[in-house]
Amino acid sequence: MFGNLILWRVTKTTYAVALIMALILLMVQIFRFGFILFGLPFSSSFMFFVVWFFHYTFFFLTDGLIASVALTAYDLKERKHLHILYSFGKSPYFLFRRFLVPMVLFFLLSLLLSFFSFEEHVSFVRRGLLLEYKDRLFQNVPLKTFLSAGDLVLYAGDRKDGELKNVFLKYKNTNIVAQKAKYEGMGRFSFTEGSLLTKERGKYLLIEFENYWLDTEEKVSEEIRKKRIRRDRILNLVNTFTMIPMASVAFWAALLWVRTHTQVYYLIALLVIIHQLLLFGVKVSLKG
Repeated sequence: MFGNLILWRVTKTTYAVALIMALILLMVQIFRFGFILFGLPFSSSFMFFVVWFFHYTFFFLTDGLIASVALTAYDLKERKHLHILYSFGKSPYFLFRRFLVPMVLFFLLSLLLSFFSFEEHVSFVRRGLLLEYKDRLFQNVPLKTFLSAGDLVLYAGDRKDGELKNVFLKYKNTNIVAQKAKYEGMGRFSFTEGSLLTKERGKYLLIEFENYWLDTEEKVSEEIRKKRIRRDRILNLVNTFTMIPMASVAFWAALLWVRTHTQVYYLIALLVIIHQLLLFGVKVSLKG
């Protein structure tokens, strides 16, 4: 009965904390690509939210477990439940074995998901949303207005039969002025009768053209995607194998050293920061 209570409390708190951390990260990232999410119908953005919360709730399971173990252990101590256990001759190791059950269960779950859920999946869905957003935007370009979308700035003086006229486009170091332009989809523009100004090796080049095509969609090759997934898998496994050690530290620290609620929150913050710094270091080394 006592073990079931610990299992329930640790499980629900772990999922709650992991979900909240995934939501906080989304709120931070909204400043980067919120214009895409709010510029598309919810039916288009829904899959992104599903993939986001699935991956990052899994990714933050270790931090959620740290918080839930520390809070539950401290709550048992504060409510004097430990004295009851000790009066029956039970040691702290008896209690720790009860906490090991949810730790091991979350470890096995995280280990399984480490081979299926990757940050690259989130990036892939986000790139798809950006492309859909650009398609909608460029197919309905407002006239006589400078339209900005990431690295691209577009101006069109007129429109006729699906073609833009008197066009100016700036993309990174490339500036194009053309009589006509047409958006062909998938980030690709075709231009007719114009000139191009670009910068290469510190020098500006001016080129006149009859027809010119510009691809503004930076495609990610399959080889690069596989490399990123391999990197994400290693990061997932590091995250998983730190789960039980970090949660064990949270348990013993909360049981032996923590005296107030404030201290337990400091403990959780410290362990989560250490854990995230470790993952950040691994991620940077894998990129190198």
